[in-house]
Amino acid sequence: MIIYHSRFLKRGEVWFDNPATSEPVDWIIYHQRSQPGDKGKWRPFYTRIIDLTQHPDALLAQMDGFTAADIKKAAKKDQTFCRLFDAQDPIALREFADFYDRFAAIKHLGVADRSWLECTASAGNLDIWAADTPPGERQAYHVFYREEARVRSLHAASFYAQASSKEAQRKIGRANRLLIWESMMHYQAAGLKAFDLGGWYNGSTDSALLGVNKFKQGFGGKVICEYMGQQLKTLKAWSAVTTAQIMNKLKEQKGGESDPQYQAAPA
Repeated sequence: MIIYHSRFLKRGEVWFDNPATSEPVDWIIYHQRSQPGDKGKWRPFYTRIIDLTQHPDALLAQMDGFTAADIKKAAKKDQTFCRLFDAQDPIALREFADFYDRFAAIKHLGVADRSWLECTASAGNLDIWAADTPPGERQAYHVFYREEARVRSLHAASFYAQASSKEAQRKIGRANRLLIWESMMHYQAAGLKAFDLGGWYNGSTDSALLGVNKFKQGFGGKVICEYMGQQLKTLKAWSAVTTAQIMNKLKEQKGGESDPQYQAAPA
């Protein structure tokens, strides 16, 4: 269990089917458990999983032709260079967060939670990957939460829509696909069993999210349903979360942004 301070609350975070530790906390957030717990508030969470125990040729064969071709073009034609950074390096973490914040501003998303990233990196569970052009221009980032057997995509950022030309957009798209493939091969070599693409939109009306689904589907794998949950362990946590949820609803009714700090669990 990763422990960190969320404003004035002591918060524990548990991923997958790991047990919570006995350390006292105000609030526990559970990410992607195979079954909901007996206590607390739970909701389904869909994601797309790739089985890394397969041979690389089998993994490539499961991809659609467009994705597989883009991976090869990015490596051979574009000579895109992918690298893994030490997430505990404050410079690497800051450079990613700055890049992501610029991306988020364009997409109308919340900024990177730097305190959470630092805490997760300190626990040894955060990986930062980036793709560069041969001259060293940064094209894309992917950030992962990693454990012994499973890795899960957390953040992806690039300036695809702002590229200067259609060909520049295609290069960024190819770089993103190569970055996922290179990270998959790295984690497979390290002995991990599952590559989690970080969520799956289970609806049918949001065209932007359906586009993200199409991108992920190109890599193969299968969609599974897991569960996100939270347990409020103290009166202080119950009071803070309940108050924040009421405020979030009021902001949403007025057209403002809700406070993700006190939502049940991030997607």
